[in-house]
Amino acid sequence: MSTISFVLRTASAASLALGLFLSGSLIEAPAHASAQQAPCAGKPIGRIQITVTGSGQSMKGAFLHVYRNGSRVCAFTNTSAVAERFSKDMEVSLWACGRTADECRRLHPWGNNSPSPRAEDTVYNASIRTKAVSILAGDRCIQAWGQVGFTDRSRGIGYMGYGYSAISCPPH
Repeated sequence: MSTISFVLRTASAASLALGLFLSGSLIEAPAHASAQQAPCAGKPIGRIQITVTGSGQSMKGAFLHVYRNGSRVCAFTNTSAVAERFSKDMEVSLWACGRTADECRRLHPWGNNSPSPRAEDTVYNASIRTKAVSILAGDRCIQAWGQVGFTDRSRGIGYMGYGYSAISCPPH
């Protein structure tokens, strides 16, 4: 490779990185996200931070992502950059609950540390990101739930946290 070719390739990569940084793309995405494409298609309808706690300490543990593509809804949980180095137990669950948010709240009021007993699809994983769960929701409202747990063995602290999305109903 000639020196000119090397300089041009380096300059192109640097200007691309600068453009992505200025547009905010590199600020939001964790380091591993650039190497992997999101497993869900459609319009993002939720990105929920999951804070984990252990021994009075807390940190960003993961993010719960929810997408809607027509009547199909998809969700996955991925680790934060801070928690990336730990082996994790991660979970994501997704359910279609009713035709209105009030109906969904009556069926299963979230707020306890468990997925819905009516969850239509659940995946467990211990890595950087769970596999995606996907359901055909039709004109029903949906809600997603994610959990992450891990142990920082160097400090002897176990961390656990969960989060759930707001109830999301399709436009009528």
